[in-house]
Amino acid sequence: MQMPAMAQNSLTDADIADSYTTRTYNHRVSCHDPSIVVDNVTNPASPVYYVYGSHLGHGSTTAASNYQDWDSSWGAGEAAGTANSLFANSDGTLINFANAYSTQTVSKVKDYQGNMVNFPNFDAHAWQYTGNSVQGMEWAPDIIYNTAMGKWCLYMSLNGDNWCSSIVMFTSDSPKGPWTYQAPVVMSGFSGRFDHNGYGKADDWKKTDLAIATGATALPQRYNIRNWGDYWPNCIDPCVFYDDAGNLWMTYGSWSGGIFELKLDAQTGLRDYTHKYDYEVNGTVATPGAADQNCTSDPYFGRKIAGGCYVSGEGSYVQKIGDYYFLFLSYGGLNPSQGYQIRIFRSTSPEGPFTDANGTSARFTSYALNYGAHATDNRGVLLMDGYQWQTMPKGEVAQGHNSAFVDDKGRAFVVYHTKFNDGTYGHEVRVHQLFLNEDGWLVASPYEFSGSTATNSAIASTASVADAEIPGDYQFIRHQYNQSHAQVSSSDQATTARLKEPVNITLNADGTITGAAGSGVNSTSKWTRKAGTDFITLTVNGVEYKGVLVKETTDYTDIPSLSIAALSDNSGSKGVGQGSYTFAQEVWAVKADTKPAIKYTLDHLNIPFQDGATINSNVNLPETGYLGTKVKWTSSDMNVFDSDFGEITGKGPVTLTVEIDKDGYAYKKEYSLYVDKNAKPSTPVYYPESQQKDLTAAWWTNFSKQYYTLKKGTDAEFKFYNYSDKAENWDNWCLVAANGERNTAGYTEYFVLRNDNYGWGTCYDAANQSSAFNWDTFKDDMDGSLVDMKCAYATDGKFTMTSTITTAAGKVYNYSFSANITDAPEQTTLFFVNEKSYIDGSTLVPTGITTVNSDSRTAKSSALYNLAGQRVNRNYRGVVIENGRKYINR
Repeated sequence: MQMPAMAQNSLTDADIADSYTTRTYNHRVSCHDPSIVVDNVTNPASPVYYVYGSHLGHGSTTAASNYQDWDSSWGAGEAAGTANSLFANSDGTLINFANAYSTQTVSKVKDYQGNMVNFPNFDAHAWQYTGNSVQGMEWAPDIIYNTAMGKWCLYMSLNGDNWCSSIVMFTSDSPKGPWTYQAPVVMSGFSGRFDHNGYGKADDWKKTDLAIATGATALPQRYNIRNWGDYWPNCIDPCVFYDDAGNLWMTYGSWSGGIFELKLDAQTGLRDYTHKYDYEVNGTVATPGAADQNCTSDPYFGRKIAGGCYVSGEGSYVQKIGDYYFLFLSYGGLNPSQGYQIRIFRSTSPEGPFTDANGTSARFTSYALNYGAHATDNRGVLLMDGYQWQTMPKGEVAQGHNSAFVDDKGRAFVVYHTKFNDGTYGHEVRVHQLFLNEDGWLVASPYEFSGSTATNSAIASTASVADAEIPGDYQFIRHQYNQSHAQVSSSDQATTARLKEPVNITLNADGTITGAAGSGVNSTSKWTRKAGTDFITLTVNGVEYKGVLVKETTDYTDIPSLSIAALSDNSGSKGVGQGSYTFAQEVWAVKADTKPAIKYTLDHLNIPFQDGATINSNVNLPETGYLGTKVKWTSSDMNVFDSDFGEITGKGPVTLTVEIDKDGYAYKKEYSLYVDKNAKPSTPVYYPESQQKDLTAAWWTNFSKQYYTLKKGTDAEFKFYNYSDKAENWDNWCLVAANGERNTAGYTEYFVLRNDNYGWGTCYDAANQSSAFNWDTFKDDMDGSLVDMKCAYATDGKFTMTSTITTAAGKVYNYSFSANITDAPEQTTLFFVNEKSYIDGSTLVPTGITTVNSDSRTAKSSALYNLAGQRVNRNYRGVVIENGRKYINR
């Protein structure tokens, strides 16, 4: 498609001012293995979405918040006592979660022959392996509204060691509970070889529903085995769903013998024992005998639909989207370093067979390593892997154990927990929209859901994105099947060392694609848009990626983005290996709006000087562009300062110009400097701003827009106003000194210094901290206060901070601190962070000086001032102000 070329246009400060804001999210929810359900029953006009997860993690939200603002206050979780408990007994009395599994309500059930029989009580805690408790073992529940029962049904797996696990059903009149135990659905581990909390191992099968399901009068040979997990499932991780005909199904299982599926009774929510399963091996009916790893159907456990042979795979979830039932599985270990990934298969039937884009079955017939850098089997379409967009505060890794849903507008979503590359085991819920490409395979949106109105039917029938909007500078991520995952040490599996970061590519107006090193783009790369639709195909190095165009919002900002999510077809390579498997590979490309992208880049460039500064040493000129921008520097006199290498080459005045380009637009900013190797460098004055002017921001979310570098033997001044919610003393600014930027490898904080005379860190010493605050009025005093802070870093590694804080009422406080930085590194990195408060120095920036002249002062000149407004003598070297005009004093 031939498009007009983009012309080069110049942008000014006025053009990019206030072009974006950053966003923080203060009410994320930590819910491992989240299962989502919509309550459009209680109040159909105002649906509420609920998630439940392992260890009774839970939360609720609305579509209006884009599933980013959660409330979990309505349930106690795994807490002591009964206050706010999620569980009740049959008479409605609240009980502690640990006591919720002992007494079932249902006493009669139809057996495999359709006869109504007694349903003996099953104590799920008593079934757990001896010594196991309920706490910490309530894993991966699923919740559904049963229309026939008029009840909410919660299917909980109570895990036990040695596969002594079970899935049981609770019901409630509300998705918030309280939940009452009804009956078991399926159990595992009845080999007669493992003791239970409440039962001996001998004839333990008699405590299960095996006889009701199959008519067994003795333990079949195939279950009488020690290595249960090589053949049979661990009964955890339920997923319950309706098919198009109204039938109710449950998939379940984790690693071990595979993922199985049972038909449930839609009238009771429990197992439909009248639905019989043959014993099959490799899909063929066989006579039961000894256990066989290739058993694909079993009279008790049902149909095997995935996994087996102890291959990794858990958290099955089935969701009908478009014409297919999609089976989601999570491969790998769940720790951040263990390669957790979501894989997808599909089928036209709720019972399978489920296959991937290569036609490969989700079932394994022998063991294969299916995750990590050394995987030998890449079956299952990879939805995403560890990644970090530049606006994200930390990388997201080990995404998985998802659920999915389709809302009332026809939009499909994936809901999963993510972990982070920050050295912790922390996790949070994320929601991304799902789209069908031309081949009917799912791709995930590059960004979290932010209100997009796009639907799969609209994408296939409407060109909502104009042709002229498509060309431009994008950031590009290719997700890897064999991506490396490595912990920091053998004792710390909380950190992954590998994630995908974006590279720049350009979709040119003539239909070609050009790209930076590492993008994989070559001379044959191109893009085409399918007329009348929002389908797009990217051809990168000979591989076709079929995808969709969708308008989104860049994560953690309000910057609009044109996004592409695409999946490669059979033109990709199927050679298993790191970086070589490009079949069914998902790619993301995002094009941020031009002006906010340029402004975001300008705000995040760590420029090591200010306009008018004197510099006496080489400097690193930042050249990292953000959001698809390109950054370059030029020098007015290469004989004074070489902008290519950041090196001093002479002495005298020089102008360094930074240029930020994107989408045919260019912004330039000049810095008038004086270069002299023998001069004392001027003290830079900074006016920091918080990313969010938000009095509700949670801790460690609202950072200053920039980092500041302080080298040995230098100092810096910071001026800003502080604004607080006045609720707590600590709801004010904090100064952080570290060895680099957050979330970089080896990141260490030397100290965190709080406004309220408090701190911590490896180099923090409270004995070196002094203030004269009035604690009776402190919270009111700090709100609206003006902070004039001076920081110095001596050559011996001693850091000092002195602040003069002037309240809105005119009171003045002095605050000081010092610390000896361990090993005295050559430089420290400073930044600010606020909790339920923010800082703003933007109104203090000097304005109104518009010209720079050479030194033409007369004998009658008045006093001299530097750009910080400080009076200086005639020997000062650099840019000075005299009579309201700016000069370079040589």
